[in-house]
Amino acid sequence: MSLFYDFTHWLDHVVQYPGRKKVTENPDGTVDFERAEGDIVQRGTPQSATNFNNLEKGIFGNQIQILQTEQRILQSERKLTDLSGTVGQTTLTNSRAFPFNNSGVTIPISKVRSNLNYDVETEVLSSAEGFVEEVTVYDKQVNGFKIHFTGSAKSVLIKYKVSGGIYK
Repeated sequence: MSLFYDFTHWLDHVVQYPGRKKVTENPDGTVDFERAEGDIVQRGTPQSATNFNNLEKGIFGNQIQILQTEQRILQSERKLTDLSGTVGQTTLTNSRAFPFNNSGVTIPISKVRSNLNYDVETEVLSSAEGFVEEVTVYDKQVNGFKIHFTGSAKSVLIKYKVSGGIYK
C-alpha cells in the first residue's frame, strides 16, 4: 500500500529574542515594525501554499481511503450475513403410489428476507420405503418456501439451510 501523503517534517522557528521588534517612525506620522529577534538558532519550516496544500492532499487521500474501507466492510458484512443462514429439518411424507407424489410442504423462514434472492440448500438425511429422486424448492416468498421430493419413498427426512436475501 502506498501513502497518499508526502510527510513534511515541521520545524519551529527559534531565535535569540522571540517577538522583539524595532520601531521606526516615518515622516508622515506612521510607524514601521521590523523584526529584531537577534540570531536565528533554528530556521523554521516555511508556511507556504506548497506545505499547506500538501496537508490538504493528505487529508483528502485519507478520506478516500476511509470511504473505500467502509465500503469493503459493508460488503463483508453482507457476505457474512449471506453465509450465516437458517438451518432446519423437516419430514416429507408421500401417501400416493409412484409415480405420483404429494410430499410438498411449506417451510416458514424465521428471519424474514428483504428479497427473494436467497438460496436453499437441501440434504436428504434418511428415507423410508423407497427412493428419493430429487428434492425441489419452489414458490419462494420472503417469509418461507415450499419443498417436495420426487421418487417412490413414503417418508424423507430433509435438512435445509436458507442463506442470503437479507440486505441492510
